[in-house]
Amino acid sequence: MKFPVCEFAESEAGFYSQCASCPIDSSSSGCALDALQDGTYQFEGITPHGGVRALFYFRDNEGNRVTKRDALHVEIHELDDQGHLITILYGMVDPEGMIYLKSSDTEQAHSQKNIQ
Repeated sequence: MKFPVCEFAESEAGFYSQCASCPIDSSSSGCALDALQDGTYQFEGITPHGGVRALFYFRDNEGNRVTKRDALHVEIHELDDQGHLITILYGMVDPEGMIYLKSSDTEQAHSQKNIQ
C-alpha cells in the first residue's frame, strides 16, 4: 500500500510516508496532507491499518512541533471512523529524506516488515 498518496513524490509499495522534510506546502493542490490550526497535519482516506484518517505530528530533534518541511521525526496516529486510535507509528528522517517507521504494536514492532 502506498500511503499517503502524493502527487509530488512517488512512493514504493509498503512505504508509509514521504511527508517528513517534504518542501511542498500542504496547501498545494496534490499534497496528501491538510495542515490543521493546531500545527498537526491530517490525511483523510483509508490508512494501512484500516483507519479512515491519520494525524501527523512532525517534530525536530528536541521534540518541538515543527512544519513538515523542518521535521526530523514524525508520529502518526491512525483513527477509525469513530475517532478511536487504531495504531501509532513513529518515524525518523535520514539524511536522504527517507523516513523509517516503527509501529506502536510491541509484538510487531520488532518485525522487519514494520520498519521501512
